[in-house]
Amino acid sequence: MKLYILRVVLLIGLCSTALQGLAQVAATDSVAEQKLVQRLAGSMCTQLQQENQKKQLTTLSKEEATQLFTRMLMTSLPNEPELMARLTNDPTNARAYGEKLGRRIGLDLVKSCEVSRPMFLAMSGQTSAQLKPAEGAETKLVNILATEFCTKLTPQQKQLQALSADERLKVVSVQLENSFKAHAKEIQQLYGPDAMSSNEKMKALGAKVGYQAGQQCTPVMQTLLNAK
Repeated sequence: MKLYILRVVLLIGLCSTALQGLAQVAATDSVAEQKLVQRLAGSMCTQLQQENQKKQLTTLSKEEATQLFTRMLMTSLPNEPELMARLTNDPTNARAYGEKLGRRIGLDLVKSCEVSRPMFLAMSGQTSAQLKPAEGAETKLVNILATEFCTKLTPQQKQLQALSADERLKVVSVQLENSFKAHAKEIQQLYGPDAMSSNEKMKALGAKVGYQAGQQCTPVMQTLLNAK
């Protein structure tokens, strides 16, 4: 399974976790960083509410949603002079810290700012309707795959915390590939004989599994999404 599919799975897990109101800012963040994230997320939420009045965020394309998130973030950053000084004075680490901060802000937004959720779903290339499996056989399959995912990775949570983002993706890749292969017959019966070799079909199934896993094993999805 391609890494971009895995990233979609984890992003959908982030959205579903936050939509349940269970996700929390990582415990490794200082109090000051948590407050910074909350201020920036609050500022962006206000801007998104205004944007939503101009154009419903549910109609955004993936590109439009990504551009909007970036623009809102860049508009909010100048209101934090200490942060701007840190980014300016430490250009070597600015990008890595900025990515970590953006992830924290996104998590806080999806959790606490309802209007932001369609934007994040659009950024992932998905809609809420696409994440819900059809009744019957597909629901059963998605639940089985999500349960296997959570059962295998929950005992590894401490080990996962010590890994880099790429290393975590490799662990997830092995688990998902093994699980999908073990259920290849059911997958092909549902999605066609070419399902296992189709990136689009695997991406769609992976997104549904990620969505369900985000509800079944919130702490694991939180660990996978946290930037190290």
